Amino acid sequence: MFGLPILEVAIGLCFLYLLLSLICSTVNEAIAALTGRRGDMLTQAIGTLLGDANLKEKLYSHPLIKSLSPGGSQPSYIPAQKFSLALMDILTGEGKSAGDATALLDGLTKTNPHLNKVLSTVLADTHTHLATNQQKIEDWYDDAMDRVSGCYKRKTTLWIWIIALAITLSTNADTFRIGKALWVNQAVRSAVVDAAQARAQAEQHDGATPLVEYADPQNPESSTVLKVEQQALTASEKELLGDLLPTWSADMAEMQLSSNKLSWWGSHLLGLFFTLVALSMGAPFWFDMLNKFINIRNSGKAPDRASAQPPPPPAQVAAKGAGV
Repeated sequence: MFGLPILEVAIGLCFLYLLLSLICSTVNEAIAALTGRRGDMLTQAIGTLLGDANLKEKLYSHPLIKSLSPGGSQPSYIPAQKFSLALMDILTGEGKSAGDATALLDGLTKTNPHLNKVLSTVLADTHTHLATNQQKIEDWYDDAMDRVSGCYKRKTTLWIWIIALAITLSTNADTFRIGKALWVNQAVRSAVVDAAQARAQAEQHDGATPLVEYADPQNPESSTVLKVEQQALTASEKELLGDLLPTWSADMAEMQLSSNKLSWWGSHLLGLFFTLVALSMGAPFWFDMLNKFINIRNSGKAPDRASAQPPPPPAQVAAKGAGV
């Protein structure tokens, strides 16, 4: 296929950005876990959603919600089903069945006017259908979490840029230098493309629940096709990444031999800047781009010899049948 090396270089760079973006996501999640910022934002959002501090405390004390944070810390996310079941149980009164739709509606009149008005609108025309009531509460909660997800993503943008900058500099991930290495070294390029295809195929064949960008399965706005167990880099990917990334010592030695050091630094810093911008786009973006380039490459490859053999002509088949 014409231009196949260029396409393979593009696949290699997308794969590099994907792996480094996954590292960014891992570091970001570790910081979020240490600071508890996701749990704090979720608590604040649920408090605003319910409009009642006392009801919020009851919700967080409910066994269904407490089970999400066995260590005693605030949960970083609450599934919609557990939220709806816990809220319905609280509204119907402790010790009563959450399956009693009448008790649920009676409980609405005992809450604050804000929640009473909101849930009365949410549950309109479903007073006798418990399953529908539960589903509508889940939808109401999911809609609110969509907005929280967008807000969280905006607030973490600065963190993502800081982490991406640290990873770009620490790994010396110069896009131009790496792209050149992929272009001139067919063996390295082939190894990277094979690894990229292996990850893409593993994701496509895996039936696990989709991973959300910030590890929160209740945030559909941030969802991605990456799977939870496939987020971490494999041992072979780590080794390949180490071989692909140039070391600072090697680059400094090359710079000393350069006849135009200013030009060398300009190119190097621009290459680092390209990588920084790429990592800020996130792993989901680069996984989608990687799949697109792989599909283009596969669609343009020549078929195998065995599969390229034409079937027997219809006339020959008919001749064999005529002798029966």
